[in-house]
Amino acid sequence: MAEPKTAERVISVSPPAQGFTPPQQAAGGGIELLLKAESEARRAATVGELQFAIANETMKLARARQIFLLTLSSGKPRIAQVSSISKIDRDSPRLRWIESVVRALDADVGLAKVREFVLPAYCPPEDPEHKEYPFRFMSWVPLLTREGVPFAGMIMSREVPWIEQDSIVAARLAETYAHSWLALVGKRKVLPRLKIGWLVAALAVAAVVAGTIPVPLTILAPTEVTSVSPRVVAPSMDGVIEDILVAPNQSVHEGEPLLRLASTTLRNELAVAERNIAVAEARLKQVTQSAVTDPRMRAELAVSRSELALAEAKRDYARDMLARTEIKSPATGVAVFGDPRDWVGRPVATGERIMEIADPAKLELRVDVPVADAIALKQGAKVRAFLDSNPLKPVDAKVRTISFEAQTIENNTLAYRIYAQFDGDAATRLGTRGTAQLYGDKVPLAFYLFRRPVAAVRQWLGI
Repeated sequence: MAEPKTAERVISVSPPAQGFTPPQQAAGGGIELLLKAESEARRAATVGELQFAIANETMKLARARQIFLLTLSSGKPRIAQVSSISKIDRDSPRLRWIESVVRALDADVGLAKVREFVLPAYCPPEDPEHKEYPFRFMSWVPLLTREGVPFAGMIMSREVPWIEQDSIVAARLAETYAHSWLALVGKRKVLPRLKIGWLVAALAVAAVVAGTIPVPLTILAPTEVTSVSPRVVAPSMDGVIEDILVAPNQSVHEGEPLLRLASTTLRNELAVAERNIAVAEARLKQVTQSAVTDPRMRAELAVSRSELALAEAKRDYARDMLARTEIKSPATGVAVFGDPRDWVGRPVATGERIMEIADPAKLELRVDVPVADAIALKQGAKVRAFLDSNPLKPVDAKVRTISFEAQTIENNTLAYRIYAQFDGDAATRLGTRGTAQLYGDKVPLAFYLFRRPVAAVRQWLGI
């Protein structure tokens, strides 16, 4: 239950049809500002312009620090505009808190009159927002129809208590705003009346009948023909690509050179290592000859042999690293990669994917299903692919694997990656793109038709 209400004051507000004599001196700038605000409200061309004026112009006249404008569609308060904010975030905890405060106020004393209260009055129990909000003194100012029914209202807040002069100015402005609002949209749009006619009844019956018809739940997603288990071509050491020896989509054989890394440093290291071997061999030869006549040189034989072995090991290492600068094809197939000009001169790290070697005889479909369109799919589910090369002749396939987590694809979109195996031989080529239709379990037709609209409404309402 909400905490006890404190410092509450009620000010009567007449409907727009009744007259109201403005005070001789409006708060914060004189009667000229009040008349200017009323004139701008009447000249508003759309409800959006009027809402913006209500939230921002009222602050100066009523001397409020912040104003929340709410609509009361179907009796539920909903934030429509906030002062000094161009775009509101409906998932903001503070806006939801303000809406809950108005609901509590409505349940306690109603929303048809101006109500002044001090936080934490009407705050939900254990709610942290009222502790962090800097303005404790609140005032509810309703916007009424001619019959006195509230259809919108303002929550005004500031750090000092409200005085009667500011409340009178706010009430006067509320009458003007209500008159302008109703003139723009009409009373029926702010207070809709539900009438069940024969058309509504017919639609209801049709919806019930449609709900009993089972149909397969399907989605459309972009697809591409890829190879089954392609071989990845990646360098085994860090380096800079010096040259690409094959063209995209070129057929290559196993062991055929594909690209070369810059090898100037490694060639120099190999040359130095070979010179070191020559020095070590000469040293060993000298020590061996001297050991025949000089017993002290015999102790140097083991050291000289070790130096020669070390030099040979460095030479073999440099030779092996130099051989790795030429990357060869791990299998026979087609080289799949982008523009070679994008790779030449580019530094690459160990294990970085440069290209793939795909077998053109073993093809499958890769389907990227966006997270927003994802449905429950099982292994072996039916897939129909409408490829761009022949869109009038769909190709059938079955789901083989489904990724557990979504991953980022083109255009920074999160999607689940699905691989589907063709039913029989597919007369297509590697890299062909198109659109795939995936079939899930059967669902009622009503669910099939309204699944996306309901999801969109839930995201919009935040429920």
